[in-house]
Amino acid sequence: MNVLNSSRKRQALAALTMVFTLCLLLLTPAFRAQAARPTGTVKNPILNVRSSPSTNSSIVCKLTQGTKVTVITDTTGDDGLKWYDVYFAYNGEAREGFVRADLVNVSGTVSSSGSSGSSSSGSSASGTRYVKPSVAIVRSYASTNADIRTRLTKGTTVSLISSKTGADDGRTWYKVSFTQNGSEVQGYIRGDLLVESNPGGSSSGSTDVSGTRYVSGSVVRVRTYASTDADIRSRLNKGTTVSLISSKKGDDGYTWYKVSYSDNGYQMNGYIRGDLLSESNPGGSSSGSSSGSSSMNTPATVRPAVANIRTWASTNGDIRSKLSQGTNVTIIGEKTGADDGRKWYKISYTSGGASLTGYIRGDLLNVGSTSGSSSSGSSSSGSSSSGNSSAAVAQVRSYASPYADIRATLENGTKVSVIKRVTGEDGQQWTKIAFTQNGQELQGYVPSSLLK
Repeated sequence: MNVLNSSRKRQALAALTMVFTLCLLLLTPAFRAQAARPTGTVKNPILNVRSSPSTNSSIVCKLTQGTKVTVITDTTGDDGLKWYDVYFAYNGEAREGFVRADLVNVSGTVSSSGSSGSSSSGSSASGTRYVKPSVAIVRSYASTNADIRTRLTKGTTVSLISSKTGADDGRTWYKVSFTQNGSEVQGYIRGDLLVESNPGGSSSGSTDVSGTRYVSGSVVRVRTYASTDADIRSRLNKGTTVSLISSKKGDDGYTWYKVSYSDNGYQMNGYIRGDLLSESNPGGSSSGSSSGSSSMNTPATVRPAVANIRTWASTNGDIRSKLSQGTNVTIIGEKTGADDGRKWYKISYTSGGASLTGYIRGDLLNVGSTSGSSSSGSSSSGSSSSGNSSAAVAQVRSYASPYADIRATLENGTKVSVIKRVTGEDGQQWTKIAFTQNGQELQGYVPSSLLK
């Protein structure tokens, strides 16, 4: 009986061994394929691992110098540089992300045929499309995690440049070009937000109008398009004069007017709801949000290490510039802040070679004093102003307007290529330029007066 049991045990053990051996034989190709993947070592002291092959994408984590990674595939990013799709161990977990190829030492041959690479490289596209929803967001790259470049209204025409599969959602995205505020802009829109035939809507349903109106509310917001969901371009005081350009029906059922107005010396366009305008002047400030309660021409210097210069007299106002301690400015007016009841000064100053105006809280200035620093004191230069012209910087904007997003800052003497010249929102001449920064070819707009 014991002999029989031993024999059966040996037979069972032999069967298990055979099954295990077969499993190993079947899995060996997979192990070999995995082992054959090239490996890399981080070169930089700190390396950002990103969610997609772009320096604009979110950071997954940071790896230190010498960290080992396994390369899945390579791809060309939006910046034209080679990126690696890699996986690695991080805090005991397997992680995956994208790193720039020049920041990793790789041994072995990297494949360019992986799914991540093909979806990121994209393919060319051509033709015209129209925005389908009431408002479509244009992103800086093909992902809903990307920064918002602008918003387009229903019926807006765009030209297709290329298409690609989004790294995060697997959907088709189009890189498009379009005209906004007289400038050509590019960005990414999800494919399902575009259609081949014009759906009409707010973009195409406007009616040209003319005439003058006055702001009837105490403070009225001027929007970038005909909706209360739109970004705020300016705030205008009661009695401000505006010129009508066109009218259209908003998503809220109200009539909106596209208007032209003056703000801080700049000629601007934007949208105001019709019920916030009147045909007769209701009194109040007739010169707009930039007017103050008194006029003066007094020298002053910035008191704190860095002070924010706002577009209007409130901490809710957009930041126009940042000035460093000791920067010379000239007070040209003062008013009481609409939100905080404090004294605010309207000042004139120079930043990046351009003469600007804005608002600063009264307690942030040393009134009546001057310093040896130049009035260019924008903190963009990375140090306090010393009067050295080589420290000046020019802010490169995403379109021809002092209110556009800052794409880059260039030091005095930087060589650029001129693409074209246009008239900006402010009525001044702007130049579209191309330049190289941190190894990337970039484009943007600067005031033409900054070029020589």
